[in-house]
Amino acid sequence: MGTKKKKRRRKTNHYVVRISDNPKQSTQSRRSTHGSRRFWTTIIAAIVLTIIAFVALLNYRSELLVNREASYMATIEELKNENEKLALENESLNEKITILSETVNHKNEEVQAIAERSLPTGFPLSVAADINEKTEEVQIDGDYTSRPTLLFTASDGTYVLAAGDGVVSLVTEEINFGWEVQIDHGNGYVTSYRTNAEPKVKVDDEVVRGGILYEMKSEDDEPAKMAYQMLKDGNYINPTELLEING
Repeated sequence: MGTKKKKRRRKTNHYVVRISDNPKQSTQSRRSTHGSRRFWTTIIAAIVLTIIAFVALLNYRSELLVNREASYMATIEELKNENEKLALENESLNEKITILSETVNHKNEEVQAIAERSLPTGFPLSVAADINEKTEEVQIDGDYTSRPTLLFTASDGTYVLAAGDGVVSLVTEEINFGWEVQIDHGNGYVTSYRTNAEPKVKVDDEVVRGGILYEMKSEDDEPAKMAYQMLKDGNYINPTELLEING
């Protein structure tokens, strides 16, 4: 068998000739080989790819920054809207709190006013009268109990008045004066009014401070009299303690 002859690849050389317009300068030539061309082609291609990659990276980072900025702006807008919503809700809650506070204050004022009206500090007669402090000794189950008493002396037609708001808890006849009315003021205080006139109230009647309980009358040329007593938590106390505090 015959051997095949290998074809030799012929190398082609290129020359770069620089010709100057100046006749004094000589013509310059430079040989460009295949290897050098490949080298510079690779370098240029690498540079171009690097530039492309760098530009692509810049574009990616720029797009990433734009998207991130858009996301931040959307978050800021969402938070702004939420903040405005919360501000409106807070304003509404503040209005409700103000209304509730005013309501509570009004209720407290009403409760305080009721408590003040229920405290038996009022003067128990419609006009000025002579007052005599005395102590009434009462025997209960063989033991004597002292009951501080204010004895009021007044003219006919003088009204006996409730010393404070409350409920009539007792209306009864009694030996010393004729009739007794007791008022429970609902705060531990009970006041007792005794005179010879028939009461104008009955048990369970609600009375207010200054409400009329009796119309006093004289008897046997004696001036009209009314005995006034006060209890606190079931114990008799001197009525002047409250009357003095309130003038």
